[in-house]
Amino acid sequence: MKILWRLRIYGKPWSHFFPEYIIYSLLGIVFGLLNFTLLIPILQLLFDQNTNPVTQKPSGLSGLAYIQSYFNYCLWQIIGTYGRFTALLTVCGIVGLSILIGNTARYLAIRTLLRLKLKVMQGIRNDIYGSLLQQSLSYHNNQRRGDLLSVIGGEVQEVEVSALNAVQVLLRDPIVVIAYLFVLFYISPVLTLFTLIFLPVTGIFISMITRKLKKLSFFSQQDLSQMIIHTDETISGMRQIHSYTAEAYMLSRFKAFNSRFSGVSKKLFSRKEMATPIGEISGVFAALVLIAIGGYLILNGKSALTGPSFIAYLAMYTQIIQPLKNISQMSSNVQRGIVACEKIFRVIDAERMITNSKEAKGKASFQHDITFADVSFSYSERNVLNKISFRLQRGQTIALVGPSGSGKSTLADLMMRFYDVSNGSILIDGVDIRDIRIEDIRHMTAMVSQDTFLFNDTVYNNIALGNLQASRAQVVEAAKAANAHEFIRRLDNGYETTTGDRGVKLSGGQRQRIAIARAILKNAPILILDEATSALDNESELLVQEALNKLMKDRTTIIIAHRLSTVRQADSILVLDHGKLIEQGNHLELINQKGQYWKMIHAHSSDTLSDL
Repeated sequence: MKILWRLRIYGKPWSHFFPEYIIYSLLGIVFGLLNFTLLIPILQLLFDQNTNPVTQKPSGLSGLAYIQSYFNYCLWQIIGTYGRFTALLTVCGIVGLSILIGNTARYLAIRTLLRLKLKVMQGIRNDIYGSLLQQSLSYHNNQRRGDLLSVIGGEVQEVEVSALNAVQVLLRDPIVVIAYLFVLFYISPVLTLFTLIFLPVTGIFISMITRKLKKLSFFSQQDLSQMIIHTDETISGMRQIHSYTAEAYMLSRFKAFNSRFSGVSKKLFSRKEMATPIGEISGVFAALVLIAIGGYLILNGKSALTGPSFIAYLAMYTQIIQPLKNISQMSSNVQRGIVACEKIFRVIDAERMITNSKEAKGKASFQHDITFADVSFSYSERNVLNKISFRLQRGQTIALVGPSGSGKSTLADLMMRFYDVSNGSILIDGVDIRDIRIEDIRHMTAMVSQDTFLFNDTVYNNIALGNLQASRAQVVEAAKAANAHEFIRRLDNGYETTTGDRGVKLSGGQRQRIAIARAILKNAPILILDEATSALDNESELLVQEALNKLMKDRTTIIIAHRLSTVRQADSILVLDHGKLIEQGNHLELINQKGQYWKMIHAHSSDTLSDL
């Protein structure tokens, strides 16, 4: 229950909803009680059993006794003046008005609680999403996307329908039970004391049933998460599934997940729903015994109860059965909420691996140089980089070449502080980047990679992501500089055309040029090009390369495995192999050394370093 208590943080800003909800609930309870209390005079009038006229206003009484006596006095005034039928119509009118007010109050209470629940859910989802945004790439690489999607969707929904519904039960139903029991005790203490015997008995039965619900809830939600993960991977990998005709295999895996989920859910809901018939049976048996005992007392003249008051008593007794069932079932519902909360707070509380240190300072501009000093990096106990050192002056271009897995892209990721170095340091203008605010480092750096990611948004918004304060004219100018304006203009809706999921509606070259336009609009002094023209056809590559040349002008650039022409023009070329820097120099110097770089040049007949 401790983890549920934490939800109060999300309800605290909206605490004004609680008194509002309680007030409306109390009004609903009071007028509900009034409705059933008025059954007695209605039945007395119908069966002509009100034989003791009340001709004087009550005195010396208080509480319910005074209200009842005063009502009888007013009723007899109407009977004496207008007759019994008019009195019956008057009581029916009061009941109708009471029902209207009571149900209106109950509606307002439900609406108030709904607003509270929606605000709490909104706050939880914001915190989950904010936590995901702040997490490092290491965290996301170690998490399954389907798990995270399940948390922000299914688990939050589960908290709403289980844990927060328990709030409604706790705030309202105990008051309902107490209020009705108070009136029932006033009408007949003997019968009411008897009904109290059934409450703990029913509670014991239901607690025995729901004892294992938390464990079953965990496995049920875990299996549902597996299905979501599998479905997400299926949609993302549809091209591979179709190309390898793996539809039957993927379907069989889904059926296995679905079957396991259905089996656990069957056990869960069987136990949960068993509480309902047990509550019904207990309530019916209690009512039957009440009828027998009450009938015995009335028929033998051992009780002041009359037939109409006994019927009203039974009707009122039935109204506490549902609140008691809600209270007894709350435990089973809360178990699912606890499991969901555990998963939610596991995401929210996950440790941030990349954060600003307390000593981190702002840095508005890049002035002099970037230095990698004995940089080493290990990932999952695997050594990726080993003591890499080099210096890049402002305005220079450096190229990183080497076979796949040599650590080229890792150097770029370290530069952007997607990860932190294991040993050594990266300095910008002599300041360790761990002592510079992360947002400032990334403001100074623009990256264009091979795997261009476009959001399922308009072309305009995808470009404007580079500078959210840019004007439309600046966005168009950036597109022109990236050789993207002409093809954008020919799209169905121009700049307002939606790119589709991950930009699927556009070709590879078009996506790259939009990414370059985004980088141009950002206008960052440091540029990282990570295989930005690989996997493009010749025509697209020429257009992209022309755009990149414009982008690189007057910028400090790190190029990873780019075109040979660009590599040749780099001020310095670094050759990496198995995480080590084995050669360094410009193109001519490395050719003259006739080392690894010279071998790679002569191993390819084209003018690209496609495998470097």
